[in-house]
Amino acid sequence: MTTEQLSFTKLESVSNQNSIHGIYPYRGKISSLDAANVISQLPHDKTLLDPFCGSGTIVYEAAKRLRYAFGVDNNPIAIQIANGKISQFSPEASMFRLRRIIEKVNFSSICPIPPKAERYFHPDTANEIMLLKQHYDEFNDYEKAAFLGTICLVARACNHYKWSSTQIGQLSDNKRYVNFVDRFLYKIIKHGYPLRSNNAKVMLGDTRKLSELIPMKSVDIVYTSPPYFDCLDYTSYYTRIVHHVFGNDFERIKAGLIQNRATYEQDMINCLDEIDKVTTDDAIIIFVVGDKKIGGEVINGGDFFTRISKHKPIHILEREYTKTASKIWDSINKTKRREQIVVWDKSKW
Repeated sequence: MTTEQLSFTKLESVSNQNSIHGIYPYRGKISSLDAANVISQLPHDKTLLDPFCGSGTIVYEAAKRLRYAFGVDNNPIAIQIANGKISQFSPEASMFRLRRIIEKVNFSSICPIPPKAERYFHPDTANEIMLLKQHYDEFNDYEKAAFLGTICLVARACNHYKWSSTQIGQLSDNKRYVNFVDRFLYKIIKHGYPLRSNNAKVMLGDTRKLSELIPMKSVDIVYTSPPYFDCLDYTSYYTRIVHHVFGNDFERIKAGLIQNRATYEQDMINCLDEIDKVTTDDAIIIFVVGDKKIGGEVINGGDFFTRISKHKPIHILEREYTKTASKIWDSINKTKRREQIVVWDKSKW
């Protein structure tokens, strides 16, 4: 395999909601269509690592085509969603099991929702969430991911769908009742696309210490979309609602993520060093990054990673998207959605 053989096609649409990837509106996730396009060009007998795997889009798509796929992320909610995607499950079996659990729930009883989560839901919807949440530990990984995704879905629906699929808008004063159980079961079936093999694994861990998790020189390909260098908050928006429902200390979780502007550059230098340790001497490393507007200045992601890397990329492709979930904000900020695909070939180092 050579980097010259890789083609990074511009996609007119990056959305693929009718797939397992629509199970949760994880912020900043890479397009599964794009991931599938890149991975389809890679040799089947290779091991791939996504060191910033988020909700597991790349790992899932790689596991469908390659020998083995690893993922690492330091966000526990992201890892739970990723585990749900790559787990061995049957949507039909899940429906049967969940209906048995639901039959045992006394929905006429009251189970208060944490105060910080209360404002997002109709009271009856909130009560259904909390009553079913009492059985969360009985769910398998796919069912847990669907449960978390349904919390986000009904929060949007309770507020009359005035929010986008990625952004939370104004809270409605007149919340709409949405049947949580029905939406949960619907999501189980809608996104039920299980892998045929179990050649994937995701781990909760810090990429700045990657060599403690992954064997040295064991990875042939790194394909990832690293945390945005304007330090996007991966504990905010829909995920913040989930944290509120579960009573999680998201500030503690946030403190462990790479999203501090003061330390971001050094953090990413450390990550690049760790990636070098765990990859083979002829490994291909692919980073999907992008332009970001910070304080009125547009910073080019390709230029940024070229500057901090010890080795010059063999290839940088810039492309523009016009049909993304962020297009409304691009219009407001008077920016276009551009991204760079940065490719290193270690055989040429």
